[in-house]
Amino acid sequence: MAIAKRGLTAPVAEDFRSWGVRRLGVDATDAVAGALGVVTYDADPGRLSAGFVWERFRRALAPKFPSPRYVVGGWGRVIDRMAAHARELGVRIETGSRADALPAGPTIVATSLDAARVLLADDSLRWESGRAVLLDLGVRRDERDLFLLSDLDEGGFLERYSSPDPTLAPDGESLVQLQLPMRPSESKADALVRLERIADLGLPGWRDRVTWRRDALANGRTGALDLPGTSWRDRPAIERGDGVWLAGDSVAAPGLLSEVAMHSALIAAGHALAAVTRSATSSRRSPAAG
Repeated sequence: MAIAKRGLTAPVAEDFRSWGVRRLGVDATDAVAGALGVVTYDADPGRLSAGFVWERFRRALAPKFPSPRYVVGGWGRVIDRMAAHARELGVRIETGSRADALPAGPTIVATSLDAARVLLADDSLRWESGRAVLLDLGVRRDERDLFLLSDLDEGGFLERYSSPDPTLAPDGESLVQLQLPMRPSESKADALVRLERIADLGLPGWRDRVTWRRDALANGRTGALDLPGTSWRDRPAIERGDGVWLAGDSVAAPGLLSEVAMHSALIAAGHALAAVTRSATSSRRSPAAG
């Protein structure tokens, strides 16, 4: 029902549940909200802006063949290649030390809003984000294991990443990652109990096959969520003034999930490069002293 009405335009000012019940019906609205817990990392997407939720529904659940690309080696390999390319261009990369002050000259701050708020001493750098429990499992391979499972009731998600990329796990084993949006005031332990039920469905007998396990809590680290009356344009601005720009997944840039960080980074880099170019041009045109 909801897919058949993909052409509708949802309002920014109204919450998705109110708009959805009126335009899609109760059952379809509940189904869309449940499915989009995976994309929003939020236990109640119905409370968010209808425009925000509907855009993600239209993209994430479009009736076409999925288009994700699985890079051999995973995100770690992607980051390594990006870092190597940056060094080839002359970029100096320093890790393992926290920046507590801005350097001189044009600067891009590409970190969480929490960290940027402290670094820039700007309390306005805040935005709604999700809260989810994460679980990674290494299990002995079983032909009954599912590749992907999406919980349409509570927004949980399971994916066996070693299926498209066997290099991610030792021979005879599988790497599986799961996530579940947490309810308000829910403890990590209680959320893990719910998440393990999804593992029970997708990985029969997984508890007897576990070879490695880790879990984590992602609080305010899953990208921007727009509440009713707000859109991406209302998020913290990329340009902060005084030669400082902000990049990340919770700033004023369009896109889905990591696309926000990428778009904001391109915009920030363009502004910073233009500032450096203007400064260099101005220096060349200045008359020699004396």
